[in-house]
Amino acid sequence: MKKAKNVIQPIKKPIRRVGNWCLQVWDGVSGKDYRRLLQLRQALTISQDNEANLKQKLERATNQCHELRQALDESKQQFNDLWQELGELVTDSDSEIQALKTDLANQAAVLATCQSQLAKTYSPATASTPPTDILPTLNLADWKLAFVGGHDATRRVVVQTLHSDHGLIHKPVEIPPHGDARTSQKQLKQKLADCDLIVSIVGYSNHSLTKSLQQLKDRNALKGDILTPNSRGATGVVRDILSFVTAQVEVASD
Repeated sequence: MKKAKNVIQPIKKPIRRVGNWCLQVWDGVSGKDYRRLLQLRQALTISQDNEANLKQKLERATNQCHELRQALDESKQQFNDLWQELGELVTDSDSEIQALKTDLANQAAVLATCQSQLAKTYSPATASTPPTDILPTLNLADWKLAFVGGHDATRRVVVQTLHSDHGLIHKPVEIPPHGDARTSQKQLKQKLADCDLIVSIVGYSNHSLTKSLQQLKDRNALKGDILTPNSRGATGVVRDILSFVTAQVEVASD
Protein backbone atom coordinates (compact mmCIF):
# COMPACT_ATOMS: atom_id res chain seq x y z
CA MET A 1 0.00 0.00 0.00
CA LYS A 2 1.41 3.32 -1.03
CA LYS A 3 1.63 6.25 1.29
CA ALA A 4 -0.50 9.27 0.44
CA LYS A 5 1.33 12.38 -0.58
CA ASN A 6 1.25 15.61 1.44
CA VAL A 7 0.28 13.81 4.60
CA ILE A 8 1.90 15.15 7.80
CA GLN A 9 3.48 12.39 9.73
CA PRO A 10 3.31 12.55 13.51
CA ILE A 11 6.49 13.55 15.40
CA LYS A 12 7.98 10.50 16.85
CA LYS A 13 10.46 12.20 19.28
CA PRO A 14 9.16 13.67 22.51
CA ILE A 15 8.54 17.43 22.59
CA ARG A 16 11.23 17.90 25.30
CA ARG A 17 13.89 16.49 23.05
CA VAL A 18 12.75 18.73 20.22
CA GLY A 19 13.03 21.78 22.52
CA ASN A 20 16.56 20.89 23.56
CA TRP A 21 17.49 20.32 19.98
CA CYS A 22 16.16 23.80 19.03
CA LEU A 23 18.24 25.42 21.74
CA GLN A 24 21.29 23.60 20.52
CA VAL A 25 20.95 24.72 16.93
CA TRP A 26 19.66 28.29 17.68
CA ASP A 27 21.95 30.70 15.82
CA GLY A 28 24.51 28.01 15.62
CA VAL A 29 25.16 28.20 19.41
CA SER A 30 25.15 25.19 21.65
CA GLY A 31 23.05 25.12 24.82
CA LYS A 32 26.15 25.41 27.03
CA ASP A 33 27.40 28.43 25.08
CA TYR A 34 23.96 30.05 25.24
CA ARG A 35 23.85 29.72 29.03
CA ARG A 36 27.34 31.21 29.19
CA LEU A 37 26.12 34.09 27.00
CA LEU A 38 23.29 34.79 29.42
CA GLN A 39 25.74 34.77 32.34
CA LEU A 40 27.99 37.24 30.54
CA ARG A 41 25.03 39.50 29.80
CA GLN A 42 24.05 39.48 33.48
CA ALA A 43 27.64 40.21 34.51
CA LEU A 44 27.76 43.08 32.01
CA THR A 45 24.55 44.54 33.42
CA ILE A 46 25.96 44.33 36.96
CA SER A 47 29.21 45.95 35.82
CA GLN A 48 27.29 48.80 34.14
CA ASP A 49 25.27 49.37 37.33
CA ASN A 50 28.48 49.38 39.40
CA GLU A 51 30.06 51.82 36.98
CA ALA A 52 27.06 54.16 37.27
CA ASN A 53 27.24 54.00 41.09
CA LEU A 54 30.96 54.70 41.04
CA LYS A 55 30.41 57.68 38.74
CA GLN A 56 27.82 59.10 41.16
CA LYS A 57 30.15 58.59 44.12
CA LEU A 58 33.01 60.20 42.20
CA GLU A 59 30.82 63.19 41.34
CA ARG A 60 29.78 63.59 44.99
CA ALA A 61 33.40 63.29 46.11
CA THR A 62 34.44 65.91 43.53
CA ASN A 63 31.75 68.32 44.77
CA GLN A 64 32.79 67.76 48.39
CA CYS A 65 36.42 68.36 47.46
CA HIS A 66 35.44 71.60 45.75
CA GLU A 67 33.44 72.72 48.79
CA LEU A 68 36.32 71.86 51.11
CA ARG A 69 38.72 73.82 48.90
CA GLN A 70 36.40 76.85 49.04
CA ALA A 71 36.10 76.53 52.82
CA LEU A 72 39.89 76.30 53.08
CA ASP A 73 40.31 79.42 50.94
CA GLU A 74 37.80 81.30 53.11
CA SER A 75 39.57 80.13 56.26
CA LYS A 76 42.90 81.31 54.86
CA GLN A 77 41.39 84.71 54.05
CA GLN A 78 39.88 85.01 57.54
CA PHE A 79 43.22 84.03 59.04
CA ASN A 80 45.05 86.66 56.98
CA ASP A 81 42.50 89.31 57.97
CA LEU A 82 42.77 88.38 61.65
CA TRP A 83 46.55 88.32 61.44
CA GLN A 84 46.60 91.76 59.85
CA GLU A 85 44.17 93.10 62.44
CA LEU A 86 46.27 91.60 65.21
CA GLY A 87 49.31 93.37 63.80
CA GLU A 88 47.42 96.66 63.80
CA LEU A 89 46.21 96.10 67.36
CA VAL A 90 49.72 95.31 68.56
CA THR A 91 51.08 98.40 66.85
CA ASP A 92 48.27 100.55 68.24
CA SER A 93 48.72 99.05 71.69
CA ASP A 94 52.44 99.82 71.69
CA SER A 95 51.83 103.39 70.61
CA GLU A 96 49.00 103.77 73.14
CA ILE A 97 51.17 102.47 75.98
CA GLN A 98 53.94 104.87 75.04
CA ALA A 99 51.45 107.73 74.75
CA LEU A 100 49.97 106.88 78.17
CA LYS A 101 53.43 106.85 79.70
CA THR A 102 54.17 110.25 78.18
CA ASP A 103 50.81 111.61 79.31
CA LEU A 104 51.37 110.27 82.82
CA ALA A 105 54.76 111.94 82.99
CA ASN A 106 53.27 115.22 81.76
CA GLN A 107 50.45 115.04 84.31
CA ALA A 108 52.94 114.35 87.08
CA ALA A 109 54.91 117.43 86.03
CA VAL A 110 51.75 119.55 85.85
CA LEU A 111 50.67 118.29 89.27
CA ALA A 112 54.01 119.22 90.78
CA THR A 113 53.75 122.71 89.27
CA CYS A 114 50.19 123.12 90.55
CA GLN A 115 51.22 122.08 94.04
CA SER A 116 54.04 124.61 93.99
CA GLN A 117 51.75 127.39 92.78
CA LEU A 118 49.09 126.43 95.30
CA ALA A 119 51.56 126.63 98.12
CA LYS A 120 52.54 130.16 97.04
CA THR A 121 48.93 131.23 96.46
CA TYR A 122 47.73 130.16 99.88
CA SER A 123 50.37 132.01 101.83
CA PRO A 124 49.14 133.74 105.05
CA ALA A 125 48.98 137.07 103.25
CA THR A 126 46.52 135.82 100.61
CA ALA A 127 44.66 133.12 102.50
CA SER A 128 41.41 135.09 102.39
CA THR A 129 41.37 135.24 98.55
CA PRO A 130 41.47 131.69 97.15
CA PRO A 131 41.99 131.30 93.38
CA THR A 132 39.01 130.94 91.07
CA ASP A 133 38.25 127.69 89.25
CA ILE A 134 39.98 127.52 85.87
CA LEU A 135 37.03 125.58 84.34
CA PRO A 136 34.23 127.80 83.00
CA THR A 137 30.78 127.57 84.54
CA LEU A 138 28.46 126.04 81.95
CA ASN A 139 25.14 124.16 81.95
CA LEU A 140 25.06 121.13 79.64
CA ALA A 141 21.48 120.07 80.37
CA ASP A 142 20.44 120.40 76.71
CA TRP A 143 23.49 118.70 75.24
CA LYS A 144 23.76 115.08 74.10
CA LEU A 145 27.36 113.91 74.09
CA ALA A 146 29.22 110.89 72.77
CA PHE A 147 32.71 109.59 73.52
CA VAL A 148 34.58 107.60 70.89
CA GLY A 149 37.68 105.83 72.15
CA GLY A 150 39.47 106.80 75.32
CA HIS A 151 40.26 104.81 78.42
CA ASP A 152 37.31 103.55 80.50
CA ALA A 153 38.54 105.33 83.63
CA THR A 154 39.01 108.61 81.76
CA ARG A 155 35.52 108.49 80.26
CA ARG A 156 34.03 107.66 83.64
CA VAL A 157 35.67 110.63 85.38
CA VAL A 158 34.76 113.01 82.55
CA VAL A 159 31.10 111.96 82.52
CA GLN A 160 30.87 112.18 86.32
CA THR A 161 32.39 115.67 86.33
CA LEU A 162 30.09 116.95 83.59
CA HIS A 163 27.10 115.46 85.37
CA SER A 164 27.86 116.76 88.87
CA ASP A 165 29.43 120.13 88.04
CA HIS A 166 27.86 121.16 84.74
CA GLY A 167 24.32 119.79 84.75
CA LEU A 168 24.71 117.06 82.15
CA ILE A 169 21.39 115.13 82.05
CA HIS A 170 21.50 112.84 79.03
CA LYS A 171 23.61 109.74 79.43
CA PRO A 172 26.47 110.00 76.92
CA VAL A 173 26.95 107.41 74.20
CA GLU A 174 30.24 105.57 74.73
CA ILE A 175 32.01 103.78 71.86
CA PRO A 176 34.97 101.84 73.29
CA PRO A 177 38.11 101.16 71.25
CA HIS A 178 37.95 98.23 68.83
CA GLY A 179 40.24 96.34 71.15
CA ASP A 180 37.39 96.22 73.71
CA ALA A 181 34.42 95.70 71.37
CA ARG A 182 34.12 95.95 67.59
CA THR A 183 31.66 98.50 66.19
CA SER A 184 30.78 98.56 62.49
CA GLN A 185 30.35 101.84 60.63
CA LYS A 186 26.60 101.21 60.38
CA GLN A 187 26.35 100.70 64.15
CA LEU A 188 28.52 103.76 64.70
CA LYS A 189 26.16 105.90 62.61
CA GLN A 190 23.08 104.61 64.44
CA LYS A 191 24.54 105.23 67.89
CA LEU A 192 25.82 108.74 67.09
CA ALA A 193 22.87 109.93 65.00
CA ASP A 194 21.26 112.02 67.78
CA CYS A 195 24.41 113.40 69.45
CA ASP A 196 25.20 117.14 69.50
CA LEU A 197 28.91 116.67 70.19
CA ILE A 198 31.17 113.69 69.55
CA VAL A 199 34.39 113.64 71.57
CA SER A 200 37.00 111.53 69.76
CA ILE A 201 39.93 110.61 72.00
CA VAL A 202 42.31 109.44 69.27
CA GLY A 203 45.22 108.76 71.61
CA TYR A 204 43.42 105.68 72.91
CA SER A 205 41.39 104.51 69.91
CA ASN A 206 41.88 102.03 67.10
CA HIS A 207 42.83 103.61 63.77
CA SER A 208 39.96 101.91 61.92
CA LEU A 209 37.45 103.32 64.44
CA THR A 210 38.78 106.86 63.98
CA LYS A 211 38.75 106.37 60.20
CA SER A 212 35.12 105.20 60.21
CA LEU A 213 34.12 108.21 62.30
CA GLN A 214 35.83 110.62 59.91
CA GLN A 215 34.24 108.95 56.87
CA LEU A 216 30.79 109.40 58.39
CA LYS A 217 31.53 113.07 59.06
CA ASP A 218 32.80 113.60 55.50
CA ARG A 219 29.53 112.18 54.16
CA ASN A 220 27.51 114.49 56.43
CA ALA A 221 26.03 111.41 58.07
CA LEU A 222 26.45 112.83 61.59
CA LYS A 223 24.42 115.57 63.21
CA GLY A 224 26.96 116.68 65.81
CA ASP A 225 30.43 118.16 65.57
CA ILE A 226 33.56 116.11 66.27
CA LEU A 227 35.90 117.38 68.98
CA THR A 228 39.40 115.96 69.35
CA PRO A 229 40.73 117.04 72.78
CA ASN A 230 44.32 118.15 73.04
CA SER A 231 44.75 116.09 76.19
CA ARG A 232 43.74 112.53 77.08
CA GLY A 233 43.60 113.29 80.81
CA ALA A 234 40.15 113.68 82.38
CA THR A 235 40.66 117.34 83.41
CA GLY A 236 41.99 118.30 79.99
CA VAL A 237 39.12 116.57 78.20
CA VAL A 238 36.54 118.34 80.41
CA ARG A 239 38.25 121.69 79.82
CA ASP A 240 38.29 121.20 76.03
CA ILE A 241 34.60 120.16 75.99
CA LEU A 242 33.54 123.21 78.02
CA SER A 243 35.64 125.54 75.87
CA PHE A 244 34.13 124.11 72.68
CA VAL A 245 30.55 124.32 73.97
CA THR A 246 31.14 127.88 75.23
CA ALA A 247 32.39 128.91 71.78
CA GLN A 248 29.38 127.30 70.13
CA VAL A 249 26.98 129.06 72.49
CA GLU A 250 28.66 132.42 71.84
CA VAL A 251 28.42 131.91 68.07
CA ALA A 252 24.74 130.99 68.37
CA SER A 253 24.01 134.07 70.52
CA ASP A 254 25.66 136.38 67.98
